[in-house]
Amino acid sequence: MKTIIKNILLLFTISLFISCSSYGDKEDFNGTEVYYKNGTTKEEAKKLGDFLVRSEFADGNPKSVQIVKNEETGNYVFRMVTNEKAQTNKTYEILFKALAMQVSDSVFKGKPVDFDVCNNVFESVKYLPFKESN
Repeated sequence: MKTIIKNILLLFTISLFISCSSYGDKEDFNGTEVYYKNGTTKEEAKKLGDFLVRSEFADGNPKSVQIVKNEETGNYVFRMVTNEKAQTNKTYEILFKALAMQVSDSVFKGKPVDFDVCNNVFESVKYLPFKESN
């Protein structure tokens, strides 16, 4: 019986470690989880989180975002967990692009920020590349 319990606890611990670590390191900002990995730093995640609080995106309601770098383009990628309505509605797409532009200007000194619309486990549903306004 002890062996079974030990194996279950070990499996649970491994699953927890794998599920948490795959999103990257995490900082919390007023209910918003900001994960970072793939070429981004804790300082960048903190700047992003501070911006999300100032802009009232981080409003105490639970949200999860992730900041990474696109290895091919070098662009930052703001990845956000969304619901199904936000994943398919064109109005949300406009809002997401506007948010990416704000993050670009306010957090990353005008460097391009792509937006990745994700499901609840950070799988990409729709990728919105950064386009500079003319």
